[in-house]
Amino acid sequence: MITPYLSSILSIFFAFGALNSNCPQTQNLLGVRGPIVFEKTSYNLSWSSHPSATYYKHEYLAKGVNPDQYKEMFMIEFLADEEASPKNMALEKIGSTKDRKKIDPYAFAEGLKQDKIGNDVLINFIQSDANGKAASVVEWNTYRYIKTTTKEGKKGLLLLAISRRGYGKSIPAFLSKIKSQKSTTAAALAMFKLPEISLK
Repeated sequence: MITPYLSSILSIFFAFGALNSNCPQTQNLLGVRGPIVFEKTSYNLSWSSHPSATYYKHEYLAKGVNPDQYKEMFMIEFLADEEASPKNMALEKIGSTKDRKKIDPYAFAEGLKQDKIGNDVLINFIQSDANGKAASVVEWNTYRYIKTTTKEGKKGLLLLAISRRGYGKSIPAFLSKIKSQKSTTAAALAMFKLPEISLK
């Protein structure tokens, strides 16, 4: 069962609109050593946020990338709530993405993998900014939700994610490329070594 508190925080774990390039904050709030290297690309901490007492967010981009026009972003988030369930969070994300089909023809989500007790769950999902009109941005994401404990002993939910975007006329080519690489990317994220979290 998802608590009201968890339901409200789910809106934070949402890909579109998460980036806030106007905010200059880039503190290492999670104590994660960088850069993050994923699929041979090196990502540096570009933005961080601590919007509530229990929620922390890091966004990583390759050097020189414009955050408003990124094509690849790596994300690490932590929710300091020992009741938070990776399985429930994943199911909620899949459900909310499928609900978007009413306004977003690109919306699609699938569960990929989870451990036996649902404490390490992997999903794929696609969404766009269509909202009933032609899309200008399509975003493909792989999210990995993991039950974890910080160095200080605080239990909670860790999110590791890779987000990729296609824009305008490049959207068809972007979707074709994603189809050929999504399995490899999902496998890489599933095997990605969990960073050690130390809250700041």
